[in-house]
Amino acid sequence: MSTYGGEDMATLSFHESFATETKRQIPEVEQVARWTDGIGEVVLQSDEAHRFKEKNIGFADASLLSLMGVRLLSGDAKTALSEPGHIVLNRRLAEKYFGAEDAVGKTLLYDKKFPLLVSAVLDDLPTNSIFQFNGLVSLNSMPMLGVQAQQIYQYAGFLQTFLILKQGTEAKLVEQKLEKVKAGIQFVNLSAKFSLESLSSLHLDSRSTAKDNPRQTLYILLTIALFILVLAVVNYVSLTTARATQRSREVGVRKAIGGQRRELIGQFFLESFLTTTLAFVLSLVLLQAIFPWASQSLDLPLDVRLMGQPAIWGLMLVLWLGCSLLAGAYPALLLSGFRPAVVLKGGVGSRLSGAGLRQVFTTVQFTACIGLLICSFVLYAQMKFLRTKNLGINRAQVVAISLDGDMVPQYAALRDALRQWAGPQHVAATNTRLFSSSMMTWYLKTQKTEKQLLVSDLTVDKPFFKLMNVQWKYPPTGWEAGPVTRELRIYNETVIKEAGIESNPLQQPAPFKNQPTDGVVADFKLGSLHEAIAPMKLSVVSDTSRSFMENGGYLLVKLNARTDVPKALGQLKSLYEAQQPTAPFDYYFLDDAYNKLYAKEDRLAQLFNAFTGLTLLVACLGLLGLMTFNVEARTKEIGIRKVLGATVASIVALLSKDFLKLVLIAIVIASPIAWYAMNEWLQDFAYKIDIEWWVFALAGGLAVGIALLTVSFQSVKAALMNPVESLRSE
Repeated sequence: MSTYGGEDMATLSFHESFATETKRQIPEVEQVARWTDGIGEVVLQSDEAHRFKEKNIGFADASLLSLMGVRLLSGDAKTALSEPGHIVLNRRLAEKYFGAEDAVGKTLLYDKKFPLLVSAVLDDLPTNSIFQFNGLVSLNSMPMLGVQAQQIYQYAGFLQTFLILKQGTEAKLVEQKLEKVKAGIQFVNLSAKFSLESLSSLHLDSRSTAKDNPRQTLYILLTIALFILVLAVVNYVSLTTARATQRSREVGVRKAIGGQRRELIGQFFLESFLTTTLAFVLSLVLLQAIFPWASQSLDLPLDVRLMGQPAIWGLMLVLWLGCSLLAGAYPALLLSGFRPAVVLKGGVGSRLSGAGLRQVFTTVQFTACIGLLICSFVLYAQMKFLRTKNLGINRAQVVAISLDGDMVPQYAALRDALRQWAGPQHVAATNTRLFSSSMMTWYLKTQKTEKQLLVSDLTVDKPFFKLMNVQWKYPPTGWEAGPVTRELRIYNETVIKEAGIESNPLQQPAPFKNQPTDGVVADFKLGSLHEAIAPMKLSVVSDTSRSFMENGGYLLVKLNARTDVPKALGQLKSLYEAQQPTAPFDYYFLDDAYNKLYAKEDRLAQLFNAFTGLTLLVACLGLLGLMTFNVEARTKEIGIRKVLGATVASIVALLSKDFLKLVLIAIVIASPIAWYAMNEWLQDFAYKIDIEWWVFALAGGLAVGIALLTVSFQSVKAALMNPVESLRSE
C-alpha cells in the first residue's frame, strides 16, 4: 500500500527482486511463486499456416503450477517452467497450433523470432479462478525474449507475488518482517506498507480490487435470485389456499368418516413435495439448455464443471427440500384445519381463508417488481448516458490498426497507402491502444502547487487532433503554418488547473519541471466515466517520425458513415498485407473498445432485466391466484348484483379496485427503497444521470397496467357469468 497524491494505492505487482529477497531474508517463507498474465499481445507461430496474435501469454515461476493445483493433460507440473525457453499452453491453444497431436516437445516461435519448447499442456482453467491465461512462459526466459521484455524484467513492477509460508507461521509476523525487507529490492517505495492476503480471498475480497466491489455485486444478484425463489413459494401457497373452497368439502367428508388431521397434513406435504420435485427437474433441464446461451449473451464464461461439484449439488438439494417444506407447511396446516360441520354447510370461515395473508404476499411481490423496474430503468438511462455523452473526442467509425514493432521500416509506406485510400485527414497515428488500461502513466509533481498528479502520457502525430476532433484552448505557435518539426508537449485543461496556472499557459512557467507547455487542449476522456477526467500529456511528434512505433502502435483510420464496413476492412487488410508484415492483421473499433469499458454494467443491466421479467411473472401469478379466490368467494354476490341490474363495467371495477390498492401501496413502498439503492450505485460514476420523477411514474404505471391486465381476465369472466348459473351453484 502506497500513498500518491493524497490517495492510497494498493497493488499486487512487484519487481522480480522482491520475491527473491523476501525468501532470502525471511526464514518463515518456504517458497515463492510469481506470475503475470501477460505484457501485451504477442505473435505465436508453429508454422507458416499457424501464426496468430495472442493475448494473455503470461510468465511464471515453476512453483506456480503446483500452487494452482490444476490438472495437466501432459507434462510435469514440477519441471514444466523450471528451465528457460519453456512454455505451457492451455488445451485450446495447443489444439489451435498443433491439432490433435501431442504438443509437448514441439516448438513455438515467440514474437516471431524466439523459439520456445512446449513443456506441458493444461486442462481448461476453472472460470472462477483468479489465474486466467492462455499460455505461460518460464519467468527466467524473459531476459532472452528481446529488448522490451528484458527492460520490463529489469525495471518494472509487473509480477504478482505469492508467499508460501511454513506450517504454523502467523501472517502478522511475516507482515512485520516485510517492512524491514528493503536491502536488495530494486525500485521499492520505502514508505510503502506491506500486507498479506490469503489466496482464497483474492477473488472477491482483495484490497486491490476494492473499488470494483465484486462481493457486493454477487450478494445483490444472489439476494434477488433468492427473493424470486421466495416469491415463487409464496405464490404456491397463494394458489393452493385460493383453491381452499374447492377442497373444503373433500376435507370435510374425509374428516367426517374418520380421517385424521396428520394424514391430511401428510397428503398436502406430499403434493407440495411432488410439485417442487417436478419443478426441480424441469429447472435442471432448463439450466442445461440456457447455460451456453447465458455464457455467450452475457459475455461471461460459465464453467459447466461447476455443476459437478458436491457443494453445488448440496446447495440445490437444500433449496429443493427447503422449498418443499416451506411451500407445503401453510397449506397443509390451513386445509387440514377445516371443521367438517362448517365446510359441509358450504363455508370455510374467514380465519382459515388466508385472504389477508395473500394480500400481504401480493403487496410484497409487487413491491419487489416495481423496485426492480425502477432499477432497470435507471440502469438503462445511465448506460444510454454513458454511450451518448460527448467525451470531447470523436470515436465514431474510427478503426485502429495494430502495428508491430517490426513494422517500423514499413510504417511510412503503410501510412501513405492508407492516406491515399481514406484521405489524408482521415489517418493518424498513436503509440497507445485507446480506451484501454494500457496507457502509460507517470506520477509528476507540479512546480507551483507541489501536487502529485497521476498523468496519462500519449504520443501522437499532428493529424490526430483533427481526426479525433480534439478542441484547442491554446494551440502551439504556428500550428497551422506547417508540419511539426520538433516534439511538442500538449497538456489538457486539468493539468493546467491542478498546476495552478490561471492566465495564458504558453506564457507561464512549465507545470512540471523541465516540461514547458507548447499547447493546451480541452479536456477529453480516453477511459471510463467511472472516474473524473485525469491529467494528460500528449507528446506530438513529426508526421514522418517512426521512433514512437518501435514498441508497436496504432494507425487510426476514420471510415465514412456510409462505408460498407466488411468490404472496407478487407481492403485495409490488403493494404496492410502488401507491406509483407511479420504479424497478422489486427484491428479494433474505438466504439467497441469504449463500450467494453462498461461490460460489467451491461451484464448487470441484462441480469436485472431478466430478474425483473421473472418477478413480474411471479407477481402476476400471485395476483391471479388472489383474484381467483376472490371471484370464487363472491360468486353469489356477483349473481345477485347482476340480477339487480349491475353492469359488467361496475362489477369489473368492484372486483379490481381492491387489487389496485395493493399495487399503489407497493409503489409507495418500493419507490424510496429503489431510489436509495440506485443513488448509491450511481456514486461509482464521476459522470451520472439524475434520477428523474418519470422513472417512478413509468414503473408504477407499467405495474398498474400489468396488474389490470392480470385481474381483468378473471373479473371480466366473472362479470359475464350467467347469474342463474352462479346462484344455482350456491
